[in-house]
Amino acid sequence: MTDLVITASTVITVDAERRVIDQGAVAITGDRVVAVGNAADIVKAHPSARRLDFPDGVVLPGLVDAHGHAGHSLIRTMADDLATWMAACEAVYLHGAVPQFWRADARLMALERLLAGTTTSLSMLGGAGDTIRADDPAHGSAHLDGVAEIGVRSVMAVGPGAPPFPKTTTGPTGSLATTFDGQMEVVGELVERYRDHPTSSVALTYPTLSMRDVTEPVDAELVRGASAVRELSDAADLLIVQDGHRADTVAASDRLGLLSARSLFSHSIDLEPGHIEALANAGAAVAHNPSAIYSQFGRCPVPELLEAGVTVGLGSDATAPDRSVDMFRHMFQLTRYHRADRRDPSLFPPGTTLELATIGSATALGLGDHLGSLEAGKLADIVVVDAAKPHLTPLTHPVHQLVYFATGADVDTVIVGGKVLMENRQVAHVEIPEVLSEARDAQTAAFARVGIDPSPDREGMWGSVRYADGPGLDL
Repeated sequence: MTDLVITASTVITVDAERRVIDQGAVAITGDRVVAVGNAADIVKAHPSARRLDFPDGVVLPGLVDAHGHAGHSLIRTMADDLATWMAACEAVYLHGAVPQFWRADARLMALERLLAGTTTSLSMLGGAGDTIRADDPAHGSAHLDGVAEIGVRSVMAVGPGAPPFPKTTTGPTGSLATTFDGQMEVVGELVERYRDHPTSSVALTYPTLSMRDVTEPVDAELVRGASAVRELSDAADLLIVQDGHRADTVAASDRLGLLSARSLFSHSIDLEPGHIEALANAGAAVAHNPSAIYSQFGRCPVPELLEAGVTVGLGSDATAPDRSVDMFRHMFQLTRYHRADRRDPSLFPPGTTLELATIGSATALGLGDHLGSLEAGKLADIVVVDAAKPHLTPLTHPVHQLVYFATGADVDTVIVGGKVLMENRQVAHVEIPEVLSEARDAQTAAFARVGIDPSPDREGMWGSVRYADGPGLDL
C-alpha cells in the first residue's frame, strides 16, 4: 500500500526525459518512489495514502553536495585570514578534535544542509591528505552517527596519509603515533561498520600528488599506500575521493593507479586537454566547487569536461571559511563563475545547472542509480520549495526561477527515504537549540586544547578594495 502522496504546483523530475510536470504528484511506498505524474491520476490511483498538498510548491529531487569537509562548520569563525584558517584546521583536526567534536560538527552541518534541501553529501573526515583523521575509528563513527541522527545521507571519505610514518595525533588519552598499517586498519573497520547502513557509507581517499612526487625515484611507501587504497576500492567497490586536484595531479594519480571509474577528483583546476581525456577514458568524475577558494586560484573547465563526457557533480567545499552549504547559492555561483570567465552568458542553462546539483552529483558519488532524480524505483529523497514568495512570483518558469532566485531558506519540506524530516520548516525530531549549544561547546573545547582563539577581524576589512597582505597563502 502506498504510504504518501505529494502533490504540488510543479514537479521537476530530472528523470531521463527531464519532465517538468505542471500540477504533478509523487507517490511513495516505504523508502521508494512508486509513481511520478499528473496529480489527478496519482491521487486517483492511491486513494488511501496520506497526502501532503503544496498548491504553491515546487517538488524536486533532494540536492546532492558532491564535496565537503567534516569539521569545517566549527572552524568557519576563523574568518577570511586564510593562513590562520589553514593552520587552525591542521591543529584542530589532528590535535584538538575528539569524537565529540566530530559529532557536534556533523549534527550542525547536517542540520544546515537539511534546512537548505540537501539530502546527500560527501565529506572528507578533516581537511585532506595528512589532515584526514585515521588514527581511531571513533572519529569517523562520531561523524557518520551524528549525521544519521539528523536523518540526511552522508558519504565519508577516509584514508591513509602519505609517508613518512608514523603520523602523530592527539586523542582523548594523549599523543598517538599511527603507522600506515594502523591507519588502514581504521579505514577497514569503518568500511565494515557502515557497509549496510541505510544512510551512511564510507569512501576512500589518498593524498593528491603532483608528477614531481611520482617521478623516479619514487618513494616505495608512496606506491604501497596508493596500491593498498586501490586494492580496497576494487575489493569492496568503494569510491576513491581525492581533494585539491590541479593540472598534472591527474596524471600523477593515473601513474599511481588511482584513476578509474570509481574515482572522484575535487576542484580539478587548470586541467589541460590531455588531463580531460584521461578522466573521460577512465570514466572518472569531478566535483566542481565554484564557491571555493581553490576556484579563485584556477579554473575548473566544466564545459570542456561535460562535452568530453566526464561526469561532473556540484560541491560546496563545506562551510569554511567564506561559504555555506546552500546548494542553491552554489548553483547560482556556477552560472556566474563560468559565464564571467568566458564572457559568455549562454553558458550553463538552468536545467544543466540543476542537473549538476542532483543527478550529476549523485552519479559522481556512485549513487545515480538510487537517487538524484524522481523516478519509480529510486529512493524517495524529495525537496519541496515554497514558491509563494515575492522573489518566486509569478512562477512561470520553475527551473529557471529556482536556479536563479531561490535559496535554501525557501525549502519548506524535506523527505529522505520516505521519511518526512522537515515540514513547514519545522524539524520535529531535532532539538535545534541543543545542536547549536553542543557546537559552541565543542568548538570552545577544541580550540582550548590547541591554544587558539577565534581570530579577530582582519586588518583592512573596512575601507579597502584589497587586504594589504594579500591572500595570505598560495594554493
